[in-house]
Amino acid sequence: MSKLIKVELLAVTIRRDAHTITQTTVPAYEMTLLRQMFGKENVQEGEIVGELEVVPTGEHERLCAKYGLDKIAKVYGDDEGERLAELVEKAAAKKPAKAKDKPADTNGDAAA
Repeated sequence: MSKLIKVELLAVTIRRDAHTITQTTVPAYEMTLLRQMFGKENVQEGEIVGELEVVPTGEHERLCAKYGLDKIAKVYGDDEGERLAELVEKAAAKKPAKAKDKPADTNGDAAA
């Protein structure tokens, strides 16, 4: 069984035509596909708005169902999802670094 990983979701605005603007959320690795489909100038990346748990090896099937095999193969290659799975793993949400203990004297003054 494949492992679940968390990836960050980005808010995205897509200008489909002069009268249609769509807002959605997608993982960062899906931005390449959207830019190829709609043009760089029509896809605006926003802030991180959440996280999504995914199975890296399952993303190929999910994206093929959403966009079609031809588009996925054109952008990510025709390797049955191996490159896409690598991109998903690289996009894994980073865990926040733990705060380090600060020394008691942070202003540089020496005790007299």
